[in-house]
Amino acid sequence: MAATKETMIEVTLKLNVKYDNEIKKAGEKLKIRESDLEEFKKKGYIKYINQDSIQDSTPPQNPPADGK
Repeated sequence: MAATKETMIEVTLKLNVKYDNEIKKAGEKLKIRESDLEEFKKKGYIKYINQDSIQDSTPPQNPPADGK
């Protein structure tokens, strides 16, 4: 069975958390699945949610400085 790829959201933790195979300390950033976001917010694990990470994580393309 193929797993579907979920959107990952970067958050800053309020406390030490073991998520999947990662152990992160309070204040560190962690990427969590979007489906886990509500549970983390409800339990108070999240200090800050980076709204930019919800969108496409590719950096914007800047035109060349000389205009060519």
